Amino acid sequence: MQAAKLNEAVRELLEQLADRLPQRRLASYRALGEAGESVSLLNEICKMLVSRRTEVTPAEKETLAQLLDAACPDAGDNDYVRNRDQTLAAIQVSDQPRVITHDDLRKLSTDSQALLEQLADRLPSDRVEEYRTLSRVGEWAMLINELSASLVTRQIPVNRPERDALAAVLNWFRPAVVTDLAYIRDRENTLASLNITEQP
Repeated sequence: MQAAKLNEAVRELLEQLADRLPQRRLASYRALGEAGESVSLLNEICKMLVSRRTEVTPAEKETLAQLLDAACPDAGDNDYVRNRDQTLAAIQVSDQPRVITHDDLRKLSTDSQALLEQLADRLPSDRVEEYRTLSRVGEWAMLINELSASLVTRQIPVNRPERDALAAVLNWFRPAVVTDLAYIRDRENTLASLNITEQP
């Protein structure tokens, strides 16, 4: 597919999915399209669809597959384009897609932030600030993965309600969301590796 046709097709898909993507990011996505950054734009679309568990129709997924095929040779550092098969496997399909609502994301944000603050006094102070930054910018998957890593590798004591709260936010994400977030992908092992105590 020629670069101009790829750009046109990716921008068309962006508008088709606009009501299911973060509204605050649409302007920057459109700017990528206008600048001819088709591969970067396609990567961002896939990233959002996967990380937010946004459903697409079978026809939209087929379009994504064709665009990923066309963009793969120029993937560069765009992981979602380069890892085409994993990206497509992680995208949810429905004949009538359900939009992840602001309420859904607000709950994920609230729950993950509450868990972080509950554990803050048991975490290294520099990591707490890093985690709070992740929470503020909406990188909840990264936050939960890094928080889980700290709890497991440092064997930080947690009680059962805290374990259950972590399980709830881990379960929000599909294991196939992204391959590099090991503690989310292998949530059962993450939970089994926690240092559970009655009195943390």
